[in-house]
Amino acid sequence: MFSTPDYQDYTQLIGSFSSKMILASFLVIAFSSYTTLVLYDRMLKPSFFKREVWLLLASLALSFGIWATHFLAMNSLLLPIEMHVHYGWAFVCILPIFFATLLAFRLVCSPMKACWRHAVGAALIAQGTTAMHFIGMKAMKVDAVIVYDWNLLIAGNVIAGLLAYLTLREISNLERISASKVLATFFLTVGTLSMHYLGILATTYYVEEGQAVSESVMHMQVMNVLIGVGSGLLLLGMLLISYIDGYVDYWLKYFDVLTKLPNRRNWERCLTDEVAPGDVAIWNFPDLPRINQLYGYSEGDKILQQIGELFAKWKPSYAQLYRVSGNRYLFCVESTGRTADFYKNLVLMQRDMDQLLSIKNQEMRYACGLAKADQNKSVKTLYKEALMVVEQAAASHEWGLVTFDPVTHGMSYEQDVLRDISKALDERQIYLVYQPKVKGAIHEFVGVEALLRWTHPKLGAITPATFIPILEQEGRMGEVTDWVIREVCRQIHNWDSQSIHVPQVAINIPGEYVTEPHLLDLLWKETTAYRLDPSRIELELTETSTAKSTNQAIAAMKRFRRYGFSIALDDFGTGVSSLSFLQQMPITTLKIDKSFTDRVPAPAKNSAVLNAIIAIGCSMDLTIVVEGVEKEEQVEFLLGLKSDLTFQGYYFSKPLTVPQLESWLAESNTRGFVHP
Repeated sequence: MFSTPDYQDYTQLIGSFSSKMILASFLVIAFSSYTTLVLYDRMLKPSFFKREVWLLLASLALSFGIWATHFLAMNSLLLPIEMHVHYGWAFVCILPIFFATLLAFRLVCSPMKACWRHAVGAALIAQGTTAMHFIGMKAMKVDAVIVYDWNLLIAGNVIAGLLAYLTLREISNLERISASKVLATFFLTVGTLSMHYLGILATTYYVEEGQAVSESVMHMQVMNVLIGVGSGLLLLGMLLISYIDGYVDYWLKYFDVLTKLPNRRNWERCLTDEVAPGDVAIWNFPDLPRINQLYGYSEGDKILQQIGELFAKWKPSYAQLYRVSGNRYLFCVESTGRTADFYKNLVLMQRDMDQLLSIKNQEMRYACGLAKADQNKSVKTLYKEALMVVEQAAASHEWGLVTFDPVTHGMSYEQDVLRDISKALDERQIYLVYQPKVKGAIHEFVGVEALLRWTHPKLGAITPATFIPILEQEGRMGEVTDWVIREVCRQIHNWDSQSIHVPQVAINIPGEYVTEPHLLDLLWKETTAYRLDPSRIELELTETSTAKSTNQAIAAMKRFRRYGFSIALDDFGTGVSSLSFLQQMPITTLKIDKSFTDRVPAPAKNSAVLNAIIAIGCSMDLTIVVEGVEKEEQVEFLLGLKSDLTFQGYYFSKPLTVPQLESWLAESNTRGFVHP
């Protein structure tokens, strides 16, 4: 194979090249390379399809491009003898490069050291291309002796490997921009073309002396058709899959799975400071958790679906309907001058609602807060007013249809909250509860999250969802956070003195307060005063709050980590998730929002986003905490995805006061929990 035959018996064939086929081979591999990078990008992002699907598609796209380029390159060589293809070998030769690219892409996503995974991945692609080339040559049926120049073959292999290495480095750079993707496509294209055309130049054809030859012609017309059809199908398939994935991702992001109604994210896009054209009404069903406990979650879901169907039935054409939370629906009127008509619709809805909920013996109460539009109120203002109505209605046990009254529901509510915050801290109206976290199938107790609660002497229980936004808006959350830090450190010290070991306590840090120098000073002062290991304090930050001042937030987080504090990214997947941003943040824990937990157990395609988030966390060696776990089947399903997940939710425990937590820990031994 690598030795030249006797010149006396053989004649060397001299061929020429078809510029059209060379151009075709360039276009095919360039298109396939770019398609590969697009599909690889989709693999790294949360998606409806499993990560493995995108990995297979990316490997198939690249292997098809390299395979097609081989035969197009061979067809660009015009020889004066007939050349045919053995189609069995022709289709077998795609297997080496397919498996090589599959392994290479898996390596790039592995925790192996970057330089090694890029080098090994590049070597796999180069050797896979070489193996495909030789098997492809075996598929060529030609009446001639073929001799190879091994120097040129090695040179082609080395060039392909180096350019594949540069390509893998580019696709591993999570901060890459469009220009980098073009550069990666260029590397992959040139590397493949270099390998194939150097392979052709390294190949010499000899025929016996006196063997009949003809004019140089183009061969393998059927293979050209197959390659053309394959390229078209590749483009169509990529566009179709991307469209389906984009549509499903959009639907899961902006619509409620249970009721099929637009969800809170969809509604938040409408929250503007522009003057509202019409009214806003919020229907609140505060007894839903009790219904779930009494009759089961399936019955609760059934009622929510019936409520959604009732609202959809009476929804006027000039209004939009949303499910903005687990037990709240919202109507937004989009036309002016419809206040009277809309109120009539609400009365009719209320009549039907009373008939619907009577099946539960009056156990499921409701309040509808109506905020009427005028020429000065924005959509945000109306939403805020409707929210005030339902919150105060729940606190005062006022049910039914209630219209916003500035005297009753106006700014006095916010003023009461702000006025009484300092007093509430001093008199312990505001207090902390602690929700346990357990890890893995053995249910190892690994810590708690500190959560705020407020029982107001006049307003009753005020939910964090109500008072925290008010305090943040008025710049008072820093004061409350400082109190939480002091209280948590004091409580850990008390537990230690009683030989009650709580490994770690998570504290929520609000918004821009993350970047305040005072925060680190206070944390260090309190942990030093109580002689606590800083790693026992975990700071929980949300995506939205850190994204407002990305650079400052990252710098602050790095300072926290240098001092030994742990950092968790809360509600991941519900905000402005960015892989490049996530890679920069020195976090130790990734918390998955309850909205994803609610969807499981579910078929693989319905839990694709959850799978993707877990895969991202695993690839970055992060502790993954799943919030909102409420049922045993959810735990079993999630443990099937990853055996060492950490859980936080009502299935294990509700948020507990200090005495309740201490009792829970004492009793946990009998429940089979493991203590560190």
